[in-house]
This record gives sequence, C-alpha cells and structure tokens, in this order.
Amino acid sequence: MSDERLILSSVAPGGPVHGLAVVDVDGEPLVVCTGFYKLWTWAPLRDEWLERPLASAFAAEYPDAENDIDSVAVAVFDGRVVLAAGGDEQGASIWDLFSGELLRGNTHNGPYIASIATVKNAGPPLFVASSGIHWDGVELWGLGEEPPIELDAGSVWGLATARIDGRSLVAGGNEEGVTVWDVANGEEVASFYVDDEQRSYAVGFSEVDGRPVVVAGTDSGKVYVFDLAAGEDDDPIHEPATGHEGGINALDIAVVGDRPVAVTGGEDGTVRIWDLAGGRPVGPPLTGHDARVEAVAVTTLRDRPVALTAGRDGAVRVWDLAL
Repeated sequence: MSDERLILSSVAPGGPVHGLAVVDVDGEPLVVCTGFYKLWTWAPLRDEWLERPLASAFAAEYPDAENDIDSVAVAVFDGRVVLAAGGDEQGASIWDLFSGELLRGNTHNGPYIASIATVKNAGPPLFVASSGIHWDGVELWGLGEEPPIELDAGSVWGLATARIDGRSLVAGGNEEGVTVWDVANGEEVASFYVDDEQRSYAVGFSEVDGRPVVVAGTDSGKVYVFDLAAGEDDDPIHEPATGHEGGINALDIAVVGDRPVAVTGGEDGTVRIWDLAGGRPVGPPLTGHDARVEAVAVTTLRDRPVALTAGRDGAVRVWDLAL
C-alpha cells in the first residue's frame, strides 16, 4: 500500500461505492456516497457514517420501488443541502439531503444516468445529467417546474462544470473526445478529439499558464489536456500522459501551490496524480484499493488539498495532495 500520502481510510457500511460528492457543512467536508440503492454520508474528521433515507421518487406509480442512485451531485442553497441523483434504473431526481424530502422527481428522458454534476452558477442550484445508453444527450434542470434544457449531444459518459470568464460551461466526455457547451444558451463552444478512438469517461476543467484547459481521461488510460480557447479539432497542449493499466473511470482537478494537477482513478485499482502543465505523473501510483476506483473528488481537509477516492472495494480513502 502507498501510505505516504494516505491520511484517512474508512469503509462504507453500504458496500461498493459507485459515486461520491463533497459538500461543506458547518466548516467541514461532508462526503456523500452511493451504492446498491443506499445513500450514506461520511464526516471524515469524525469518521462518522450515517445512512440518509430518501423519499421514493416512484411512490405514486410504484409504491414498492426503491431509489436507484449511482451518480450524485450536491449544492447548498437557502440553508439546505440539495442532492441530485440517478442511476441505471432511474432518471435524475432532487432531494433535501438531511430531511430526505423529494423536491423534484424523475426529471429526465429515462434511466441509465451516466453522470450528474452541479453547474457553477449564481442563484438557485442547477444540475446537469447525461446518459451513455438508452437515451442520448445532456440535460440541465433545477428546482423549478420548468422542463429540462436539452443540449445537442450524443452519448455522454462523464461531465464536468466550470465558471470561466463569466460563463457557466459544461464539458461532456463522449465516444470521440470532449464537447463543451455554454449553459446560458446551450450552444457548443468547443470540441476536442482523442486520437486513440477511445471513450472519454472522465473530464475536468483547469488552467495552465493562465489559459483555461479541458482535461480528459480515456478508457485506454491516457490523460489529454486541451487549450479551451482553441475551440475545435486542435491538438492537445502536449503528448497524452500514460500510466494506468486500463481505463480511467474518474477524474478531478486541484491546484497544489501554483501547480494544476489532475487526480485519476482507474480500472487497475490505482490512483494517480498528474502535472497538467508538463503532462507527467507526480510521484508513484497510489495503491491500497482492492478493486477498481470509480469515484474521485478533490476538496480541502484541515486547510490542505486532498483527494477522496472510492470504488468497488467500498473503501473511501483520503490522500494528501500537498506533499
């Protein structure tokens, strides 16, 4: 096990973790985990796990149905923590995390939700969701009764959001690379293609040398970095980085000191840190997970940048990024 960077490790009571999100509550991080029709929160500073029952999103039509939630996103609004979630058998819905109250149910075309993210915007929370099968596209929706906004997209497996130069942007990883949209008008603003004909399961936004960039992790295990201003069909800013033995399932972005880095979780059960400016790994792979890593989230813990990783082994690990 790589233990130089490992700060904490705890096992989710619900078994394998399919998705996680982090929200700040009363000045400390709270980790939201999903797996096998269950939702849990973990307070890492107290190593406290709590199951969070949610009102059924199907109560009216199917009284005995359970919520199927694999992908999650969170936002804080008007004093409450708002949770958006969906899964293979359920379209996306929105709940109050602490009370479990259903705030908006079944907003999407259908099940097979591949990814959900919180849009970086002012005002009430807005979420974005995508599918890789059954229905194609990307949809944005909020707490109101307005129908979802549909973005022109095919199958999208991974999502990321950012606020750049006053614009709320969404990036989607697809069969050929990455597409970026402007949330305000739904227009495509950039698209980038990977040259190994592999799907981009994980995407993120960052900044390199003062330029906004888009990061993509593929199911061939490569990490691509594209200059967002290039717009379309431009080459990555350097050769794609390699290291994972197998695909990259999850990715998140951090700035450590003044260095932008990506943290990736792979099919090989390892976690890797990448220098985005140089396109090279930072240190050896982080090991310890006993199965594939399916979720990565970057946050701060005691004022230090950390990465949270989780997956099939049910363990949530916290890695120090500042070393």
